[in-house]
Amino acid sequence: MKTPYRYSSICIAIAVSFGLSANARTVSAQELSPARLVDLSGLDADADADADADADADAAGSGWDGDANGTESDNGIADEDGSARAVGSNDEMDGEDHREGNDIEDDSEDDELDSLLNMADSDVGKLSSVNVSRQATIAPALNTEVTTVNRQKSTIGRSPAAVFVISNDMIQRSGARTVPDLLRMAPGVQVSRIDASKWAVSIRGSNGRFANKLLIQIDGRSVYTPLFGGTFWDVQDVLFEDVERIEIVRGPGATVWGANAMNGVINVITKDAKSTHGTFVEVGAGTEERGFTSARHGWQTDGGVDMRVFGKWFERDEASLPGGQAHDDWRMQRGGFRADYQPDKTSHLTVQGDIYGGDSGSENIVPSLTVPPSRSVIEDSNAEGWNGLLRYSQTLSDDNQWSVQAYFDRTDRQFEQLGFGEKRDTIDLDFQHQFRIGETHSVVWGAGYRNSKDEINNSPDFLEFDPDRRAVDLFSYFAQDEITLLEDRLYLTLGSKFTHSDYTPFEIQPTVRMLWTPTERQSIWAAYSRAVRSPTRVGDDVTVTLKPTPATGGAFPLFVGDRGFAAENLDAWEIGMRAQPSQEFSWDATAFYFDYDDLQSLSQGAPYLDGANVFIPLTIGNSGEGRSYGYELASNLTLTEDWRLYGAYTLLFEELAAGGTNINGSPRNQLYLQSSFNLTESTNLDVAWRYMDSLAALGVSNYNTMDVRYAWRPNQHWELALVGRNLLQPEHKEFGDDGFTGNVATFVQREFYGMASLRF
Repeated sequence: MKTPYRYSSICIAIAVSFGLSANARTVSAQELSPARLVDLSGLDADADADADADADADAAGSGWDGDANGTESDNGIADEDGSARAVGSNDEMDGEDHREGNDIEDDSEDDELDSLLNMADSDVGKLSSVNVSRQATIAPALNTEVTTVNRQKSTIGRSPAAVFVISNDMIQRSGARTVPDLLRMAPGVQVSRIDASKWAVSIRGSNGRFANKLLIQIDGRSVYTPLFGGTFWDVQDVLFEDVERIEIVRGPGATVWGANAMNGVINVITKDAKSTHGTFVEVGAGTEERGFTSARHGWQTDGGVDMRVFGKWFERDEASLPGGQAHDDWRMQRGGFRADYQPDKTSHLTVQGDIYGGDSGSENIVPSLTVPPSRSVIEDSNAEGWNGLLRYSQTLSDDNQWSVQAYFDRTDRQFEQLGFGEKRDTIDLDFQHQFRIGETHSVVWGAGYRNSKDEINNSPDFLEFDPDRRAVDLFSYFAQDEITLLEDRLYLTLGSKFTHSDYTPFEIQPTVRMLWTPTERQSIWAAYSRAVRSPTRVGDDVTVTLKPTPATGGAFPLFVGDRGFAAENLDAWEIGMRAQPSQEFSWDATAFYFDYDDLQSLSQGAPYLDGANVFIPLTIGNSGEGRSYGYELASNLTLTEDWRLYGAYTLLFEELAAGGTNINGSPRNQLYLQSSFNLTESTNLDVAWRYMDSLAALGVSNYNTMDVRYAWRPNQHWELALVGRNLLQPEHKEFGDDGFTGNVATFVQREFYGMASLRF
């Protein structure tokens, strides 16, 4: 006698085959009658063909997708929460199952068939909401899922914005060990390593260690610091195995995400716990990677809660500094969990959190009010913290959903040798609601509240905040309406974000976007947006004593904040087009023009004498202005079933007023090329080459370099990989010294490492 589980496998496989048929119809429960099951049994081959086409979506839509590392099934159906669920796999559809399927007609098993249909009911309900468009088969590049553009599920082809997706397969095959290094493959993103644990990362210019016009999120949790409005990249880490994708939106995202999403938004999205059942372990070491290890285990509890826990650790060697020692070695450990629970088809609860701690070294040249006027400080800074997030979503109907999210984030960063430190607690609440009005209006709106409280340990005569403790409240509201002007062809999006905080009064950040899809293989879009960058503690309350320079005649410049400092403003115009002329080739091009006003500037005051030293105050103001414009291109080419090429090019012009900040840190040209080749069923080879223009004002020459990764999977559980990075020269410099904190930039070295991964 056959078990209900075996019948369920047959039923689900046939349902998927029918749901992915060329007519792209939805499946109803009535179509799963015993007679209909027999009639549909011949559609398995069609389902396999369509599933193969769907598997190309990530590859063509964002970069490439080689043979999977055993992390996800290629023929999954998206559940309501967006996670992949493997159904109709080869193991479930072997010859024995097909032969035994003929027994369905046996009257003695009518009861088992009824049980089968009952068990499949929930899956059929989900299948009935899936309507695979022709575009998913004809132009998979345009069908890659995104959620960051409009805070709701959409696709690249239906997004009136410049968006790029880094898939999990791209992450695994990159050989990168940090999030900033992953971002190098995206067009329009500037990434430069300052030392072993510090990066300058921005989108479309204004790059620097304290770049403050880019919003970074991890699973919807904002990780920028209100201290200076940027990101401490050394503590932004995730288990790469559990990342579903990274969405990169180039251009203002302020209409739905608010201040600091001025030049773009980067959202790291991890997998639902249901997609990470089983155990994963990796270990590795190399010339610069002294050692690293990660482990994760996922399971489902008796109560139906999907869980995972993970831990990771690494230690990295110091980089290179000609004529001296770099002192920038780095080590970090992290652990965390995620739980997902769906009590019914319409609701989803997520609880997750992590805890981390570590230290990193650096050399800082800081001022000294005695002779000589500067001194070198070898710093071993400590960073630790923890966070927790809760999110609940409710689906009232296919066109009516709402969600609420809350998180708490604590950070503690101490620079013992410099005598400076920051402790910060952040509480954030967010609500959003999506619904339709008639057949032509898709509306999403929401509100949010954030409280951030800090405690600063000042470093006298170097870096001081007054007051040394401050709590700031931020209130925000947004509304956006996507209007269908011509069905499946022309869409107009109107929306705005409204914010007010202790830093600024009421701010309005509107957008107007138009999307035209003349064919299923093309989409053309244009947008106007206004965005702001809110002041921070640095802009309001800081006093930094800088090193004397020949230009100051031995006097000490004083960088002084001003409570009158207002928000920076941006008016942005963008236009883009993306297309997939054939199954093998796709491209995405964007042009933009940014007009900045009220940018941060410095005004020099009268020098004054204090003791034996002369000081020149440089007060922050809003007299800066400028513009940037450029062009971005990404393209994918599938040469054979096993060989895919990806390339990205960025051209950027910046014309920013002198005297501002982060004005010389972005290259004019940058180019990225990658080849992904499956040598055999068990081995693959990935080669990435990149070129970066010089940063003359920072003393950085242009460079090109190459990364190579070779991987071998002896069986379905094990993978062994050898990686070489920055191979074309022994070392190269990517950024200049930081004049604000005195951090000395080091050289990136050629490196090799090996790793082993186990999945079961």
